[in-house]
Amino acid sequence: MNLLQVAWWNVRALRRRLFGLVAMVAVAGAVCLSAIGIASAAQGSTTRQVGESTANRSITVDSPADRPDTAQLTEATEKRLAGIPHVQSVQHRLQVSMPVRDNPEGADLLYATTYRAALAPPVVKSVRDKLFPLHRGEVVFPASTHGVDLSSMVGRTVTVDAHRYVRPGVGGTVSTRVKVVGLYDPSWQLDGPDTAYADDGSVVAWAAAAAGRTTADYLRTSGWNQLTVVADSSAHVPQVLAAVQRMDYPAVTLQQQLQALPGVLTLVRLTGRVLLGVLAVLAFAGAVTVTGALGRQRAQEVGILKAVGFRGRSVTAMLVAEMAIAGAVAAVAGAVLAVGVSGAAAAGLRRIGDVAPYVQDAVPLPGAPTLIALSVATVLVVAAGAVLPARRAARMSPTEAMKDW
Repeated sequence: MNLLQVAWWNVRALRRRLFGLVAMVAVAGAVCLSAIGIASAAQGSTTRQVGESTANRSITVDSPADRPDTAQLTEATEKRLAGIPHVQSVQHRLQVSMPVRDNPEGADLLYATTYRAALAPPVVKSVRDKLFPLHRGEVVFPASTHGVDLSSMVGRTVTVDAHRYVRPGVGGTVSTRVKVVGLYDPSWQLDGPDTAYADDGSVVAWAAAAAGRTTADYLRTSGWNQLTVVADSSAHVPQVLAAVQRMDYPAVTLQQQLQALPGVLTLVRLTGRVLLGVLAVLAFAGAVTVTGALGRQRAQEVGILKAVGFRGRSVTAMLVAEMAIAGAVAAVAGAVLAVGVSGAAAAGLRRIGDVAPYVQDAVPLPGAPTLIALSVATVLVVAAGAVLPARRAARMSPTEAMKDW
């Protein structure tokens, strides 16, 4: 018969006295596991959404206006950038003023901008489900601009009077009828305020007219205002960025999406960390209290064990082993209980609009390594809390332990 067997039998016999300690540690462990699991799942979801999103793989290349020795962002430049290793696509942006003649809402000057799939504006209203790419003669306005609500513009046709350069001091207008097919959230100002997204052909035609050139000549000489280079993975962004900058183009990486968790999930993660400390304190204090109480109540048992030849070290080991077994039972019970707690908590968090996308798992629990590490730590803390009271109980002499028999 070894000490572990004796300890196991004692735990079974003393299960009612140990129930409080086991229940306290199990509940604390379940809440702790749930908080860590939800925060980890949310962090993983954020990493997947942001890490490999198009925005996070994008590199913005601006026109080298103050660098006469660097080629403009022409069609030829676009092809050169597309040839860089690990480049998935190159998306262009051109922006030109767009005076709106007959806008009944009063917003008479917007800036026509080409659409880039990598940096799509958040559409709030449209005439069809799949709005982009736009057809010729279609535009998307901001939902409001300069305090003017443009929500009634969807579906209307307006006239754009674009400037046409003739010769120095002489100009004209190029009138084009366009249809407003959608509105986007005006807080999206990545392309500047008062931006209106239009099809490429219309924007290039207006820009070419303003420069007094044909569209083909304009794209060959002046080109785009900005290019967005999209890498095939976020890991290759630094390599692609370096290649672009070696061509003497001003380029920066773009991370439009937030890489932090919503506030409520940050609080959940912080709660999980705090509960780790609380769990350790509860487990240690509980083990000290319970072991000390049991040691006093079992004085006669300790005396008999020492009388039949058990050494103090063996008695200490047996008492500590009992608490370790109780800690193991509490850890297992806590893991089982965490399934229900985390499932219920996740269901509640999915009702919060800005949190729901980050809590997709039905039962978000931490991974096996974390689960095992926390369980082992629980057992060790409970066992550590039992050491001192166990040693005090084991130091009693058989005579003193059995004096009240």
